[in-house]
Amino acid sequence: MNNTEDFTFHGQGTLKRIDTFVSKAGKSILTLIFEIQGQYPQLIPIKVFGRLAEQAADWKPGAVLSVTGRLGGRDWNGKVYGDSIATSIEVVSGAGDKDEGMPSGHEPPPPSDDDVPF
Repeated sequence: MNNTEDFTFHGQGTLKRIDTFVSKAGKSILTLIFEIQGQYPQLIPIKVFGRLAEQAADWKPGAVLSVTGRLGGRDWNGKVYGDSIATSIEVVSGAGDKDEGMPSGHEPPPPSDDDVPF
């Protein structure tokens, strides 16, 4: 049985960079690298294939992405290597969007006299 439906994940984070690895067979494998802030910052690698790999050209560092995927892995020379593979990705906000990090449905505060640039 080859069923990974029970081993899934969902998360949202800010894209740090996109790494490209070319296999010995000449196939490009894209890995989205997310940086998670906190007391112990983490780098989260998530692989993308097929149509998601084609869409990756539209995603820029700083964009906030919502990712759903599956967990997997493989055994090679007696070592097990884990994979996190995206099955769907939604752009929450693009890199440099003014409303980045602001909850949806909330308007920014009105400008005050203190915001006048002169």
